[in-house]
Amino acid sequence: MRYEFVKHAIMVGFTYGFAAYCLYLSQLVAISVFIIVMLICLLNKKQMDILISKSMRDSFERFLEILASYVAIPGNFMHAFSKALAEHEKVYPKDILNCAAKKAYIKCSANVPSDIILTSFAKDINIQEGYLFCESLVICEKKGGDINRTIRETIAFIKEKTGIEHEIETITAEKRIERIIISICPFGILALLNSMGTGYLDVLYEGLLGRTIMTIAGVLFLISSYVAKKILEVRI
Repeated sequence: MRYEFVKHAIMVGFTYGFAAYCLYLSQLVAISVFIIVMLICLLNKKQMDILISKSMRDSFERFLEILASYVAIPGNFMHAFSKALAEHEKVYPKDILNCAAKKAYIKCSANVPSDIILTSFAKDINIQEGYLFCESLVICEKKGGDINRTIRETIAFIKEKTGIEHEIETITAEKRIERIIISICPFGILALLNSMGTGYLDVLYEGLLGRTIMTIAGVLFLISSYVAKKILEVRI
């Protein structure tokens, strides 16, 4: 996960550095922009949280599949829950969910009340699906409902929600690629014209007026790319 985070920061930094070089034809400016943007990305806690949440959701979905097989066998729910925790750690030894699973398993072994275990487990994994699942079970247990049926219905709901999210990602994937291409194309054209050595754009790299025009153009490209990114963000 850290590798993906660092890779993303380097790619974003390189993209902005390339754009800065095309706008100012200065290696110093390009390198400075690359370093600054990369550091901003590395220090961006929100981006890291997004990657962690995405990985945790995938892991939690795998855990639910294991839990569903244990719940299908009649018996005590917390016993099935602890068995599923142990099985998940065995099947996926390097999974991001294992830290929370170990804590929950220890509490199950110590006969801690189920509502405390589930509430703590939801806080440890810290994703919407986890809170929904654990809160449903706590409410069902307090109200005396059919806990096995509640588990099956909640798992089905979470899987349906995840499936819809995957479909949305698939539908918008092409548009995201188009956004990236459209955002890079103007700077690619600038690089092509400058590499031809015709001097056609020299006026834009000389004097205060030329630098101002290129700076305004860069800001407008940045704003348009940001707006396009926000348009493609669909959440359910």
